[in-house]
Amino acid sequence: MLMTTDPGDLVLDPTCGSGTSALVAEQWGRRWITIDTSRVPLALARQRLLTATFPWYELLEEKRGPIGGFVYKRKQNRKGEEVGGIVPHITLKSIANNEPPKEEVLADRPETDNKIVRVCGPFVFESTIPAPADWEDECIEDINADMTGGHAAYIARMIEVLRHSPVLHIDGGKTVSLKQVRPPAKTLSLSAEAILSNGEDKPAAILFGPENGATSEVLVSAAHDEASMKSRGYTHLYVIGFAIQPNARQYIENAAQIGIPATYIQATPDLMMGDLLKNLRSSQIFSVCGLPEIEIISLKDDQYQVNLLGLDVFDPATMETDHRSGDDVPAWFLDTDYNGLCFHVCQAFFPRTGAWEHLKKALKAIYEESVWDHLAGASSAPFPLGEHRQIAVKVIDDRGNELIVVKKPDSGVQK
Repeated sequence: MLMTTDPGDLVLDPTCGSGTSALVAEQWGRRWITIDTSRVPLALARQRLLTATFPWYELLEEKRGPIGGFVYKRKQNRKGEEVGGIVPHITLKSIANNEPPKEEVLADRPETDNKIVRVCGPFVFESTIPAPADWEDECIEDINADMTGGHAAYIARMIEVLRHSPVLHIDGGKTVSLKQVRPPAKTLSLSAEAILSNGEDKPAAILFGPENGATSEVLVSAAHDEASMKSRGYTHLYVIGFAIQPNARQYIENAAQIGIPATYIQATPDLMMGDLLKNLRSSQIFSVCGLPEIEIISLKDDQYQVNLLGLDVFDPATMETDHRSGDDVPAWFLDTDYNGLCFHVCQAFFPRTGAWEHLKKALKAIYEESVWDHLAGASSAPFPLGEHRQIAVKVIDDRGNELIVVKKPDSGVQK
């Protein structure tokens, strides 16, 4: 990177991995864009960048920043060895002609200020936002027959995947197994049906979310109404998708109050790559995602505080909810002014890892011990509400799934 780019250049890495390219680019004053299709590498890269420290390089032009270049000097140690960023290039020609050697710049030796600890600059994580899909919308005419055929092929492929990987993985090492996965005989909104292999062989309905979109509340509602009909005999509805709208997720959580229980199953995005991945492990395909439980506390001077109470994970096999405390999640983030579209990390926490240890050692005694305990805890720092008057909390679970809950301060408690 140092040999092929200058400070301020843009570095693109289409295979993010653990974020090493972004980390190196950040260290040497390069702008960067890194891309990945999996959630786990992105979560790892985000943690590395948030908790990394870098040397402070002296700039040639303070106002222009790194794009103006770094300061390089010629220096020697006590032994007479060149240790600076500018070194003489001694050649046979310069020796033969008794000429002063030309000087060259070593890009990896800029002048540093050891009194300053530099951390990562602002960055964002962006993704393609799939449009909410509603297959039952009567206002939209299906003028393209290929779309219908493509949807049928997608449903058939998902059923085949579910037959080969009929185990749904949930937290705590528990599993839910399905058998006899097949298309329903007659249906308006359902995608498949199966039998729960939990000892009682109860029938269950299945809805596959759209291939290139977020599952909408209308789609879930129509499938739930049909699955709840007594003539169907289903005891549970599984909604399997790659993305889901917050209101659709809320509908699923409260489905048992108006009909049969429902559970949202997160499908790995790797399935969208089709036959490109031949060796995808079945344990990585379908997993039951929990829902974060938070508490909004109203403080003085229009300040608020968020407490992550934990993560509720529903077990469809036992119809019970397992609770994991807020101190036992890999990471969680807070957006204090959520606009409903873009999640902006205002505060970041890593309760179950020692991610802040490196930064803590670098800053030494600048901050009190309580600051680091806070960054590894389940309570946010006090904050004012933004323009949209709502907050969002994103929790990263053990599988790298991003679980989001959105609330307004009116739903909090007073303190």
